[in-house]
Amino acid sequence: MTHQFPIKSETSKKLWSNFERELNHKLAPLSVSEKDDIKMEILSHLYESALNDGAESEEKRIINAIDRLGEPDLYLTPLISDILHAQSVAKGHPKAILKSLLQITQKSLLHLSLTAIFGFGYFISFIFFIMGIMHIFNPEVGIWLDNNGGLLSLSFSHQDNATQWLPAQFSFIAILASVFAYWGLSKLLYLLIFKPNLTKKSSY
Repeated sequence: MTHQFPIKSETSKKLWSNFERELNHKLAPLSVSEKDDIKMEILSHLYESALNDGAESEEKRIINAIDRLGEPDLYLTPLISDILHAQSVAKGHPKAILKSLLQITQKSLLHLSLTAIFGFGYFISFIFFIMGIMHIFNPEVGIWLDNNGGLLSLSFSHQDNATQWLPAQFSFIAILASVFAYWGLSKLLYLLIFKPNLTKKSSY
């Protein structure tokens, strides 16, 4: 990538290539597009830092810029970890979601409220999924409507003075709705919590 940055001496090009090779190694777990975006941002910052350095030789300016930037492990390891974790949340991996919910509880009261909302949402989607599966083997599992105009209720058995809601389609509706709810909650959790943090951490 040295052709994108006008570096003249062979020694400087070697220093630059070695640093770029280290970046490629550290960023290997990420997708190609994410790796290229982060690498370009770091290299642009490095080149700008070298241009503003007061050393006489190009080699010394690049060395100073690399020193000022610091060890890649210090700023890339936490960034990569956050990106991979956020991707797992967006894909709906239960372990990643549980970890993110636990992290949220350690923050503000607002985040605590979000934890309760998301936790309740995941719980309801889980209950509907289980009921959808159970309905296949026990048709009495489902939603029952009170014949006297009362509220509907979720039940795992027959309810007196109540009418079951869509018993023939309940399994399909419950399973499909729970899957979409789980996916939607995971995407929303990513957009509200992880994406803003990743945007801040990837800015140099």
